[in-house]
Amino acid sequence: MTDDDFFQPGHTYSDGDLWAFRCDMVTTHPEDGERTALGWRRCNGQWDPYAYGPNDWEISSVVGWSVEKP
Repeated sequence: MTDDDFFQPGHTYSDGDLWAFRCDMVTTHPEDGERTALGWRRCNGQWDPYAYGPNDWEISSVVGWSVEKP
């Protein structure tokens, strides 16, 4: 897994103002191996626990996120 193909633990992905996702860990489904990123999402000024999957990465990676690395 590289930084370019899925969320990475310790990285925060942001649109700069309204939205951010801090990835705390990546886990895999026990049957099919699909990855899920677990962490915290900030939306409208509030942080909530959140999970993102491969489809979320593919869709959102084209919108110009900035990435804060540890």
